[in-house]
Amino acid sequence: MAIDNPLALIRNALLEVDPDRAAMWDDLDLDASIESLGLDSVRLMEMVGAIEDAADVTFPDEALPRLNTLGDLAALLRDA
Repeated sequence: MAIDNPLALIRNALLEVDPDRAAMWDDLDLDASIESLGLDSVRLMEMVGAIEDAADVTFPDEALPRLNTLGDLAALLRDA
């Protein structure tokens, strides 16, 4: 499946797991660090799960710890 707009997919997943910070998710860019999202580990995994569900992909478990930026996540999406 080709992902035309990975940032929109990431933004939608963030809205799903943390809707209270919707305004923050509007200003995302691919250079933003995953850490800067301020998600605890449970919400981070929920976000990844939401992305996998929406894109109908499954990320390799070994790839997830290497993600540092939203750009890394977008690249993982493109390669899935």
